[in-house]
Amino acid sequence: MKVDINADIGEGYAYDADLLKIIGSANVCCGEHAGSDSLTDATVFQCKLAQIRIGAHPGFPDRVGMGRRSPSSAEIEVWISSLAYQVERFVNKFDCDYIKPHGAVYNILAQGKSAHTSLWDKMVDVLKTARRPLMGLPGSGHERLAEEAAIPFIREGFADRKYGSNGLLVPRSVPGAVLEDLDQIARQVEQLAKKVDSICIHGDAPDCVEVARRVQATLLGSDSSSQ
Repeated sequence: MKVDINADIGEGYAYDADLLKIIGSANVCCGEHAGSDSLTDATVFQCKLAQIRIGAHPGFPDRVGMGRRSPSSAEIEVWISSLAYQVERFVNKFDCDYIKPHGAVYNILAQGKSAHTSLWDKMVDVLKTARRPLMGLPGSGHERLAEEAAIPFIREGFADRKYGSNGLLVPRSVPGAVLEDLDQIARQVEQLAKKVDSICIHGDAPDCVEVARRVQATLLGSDSSSQ
């Protein structure tokens, strides 16, 4: 069993260098929901030195909410063009390996086209043009989006997030939505490893490196037990 570990980095937190020693894929902030263009450039350079996969991680340009706040429909309409710009710049400049939307963009697209038709249609066009795999939740709108854009799909699971009965992530505003207990995280990783290609670590949490190490150890243990 070979499952990749990915992390959201390039957002201005101090944990990136340690995470790069553990992960196999980096979702690099495109400089809009956090970070900056210069930090994005520097982060990609470090990823290439570490010889890990590089993913574009575009988010809504909502720095106050770090791209995670649920925006109004009017705000989404204004911000759609920013997403297209972020992906185009990143793909053309860095020749990245995949695309993984960030925060609220990720969550809205996971719900399917009906959640916001304009955003969906724009992302289909963006992905068709970029011609890179999409990373997202299996069985969700992400998988349907990849199918519509005719691109490969990378199945992703989350080590530190609670899932709802619908298979989507429980909103961060709900108590307990972010998992902190390492044993609970390890148990979730063991289950996810059976059905995903990559498991995500959030790179902005103070304990993210500790979580990443536990996820790595758990996956290595799963590999051993499956042989």
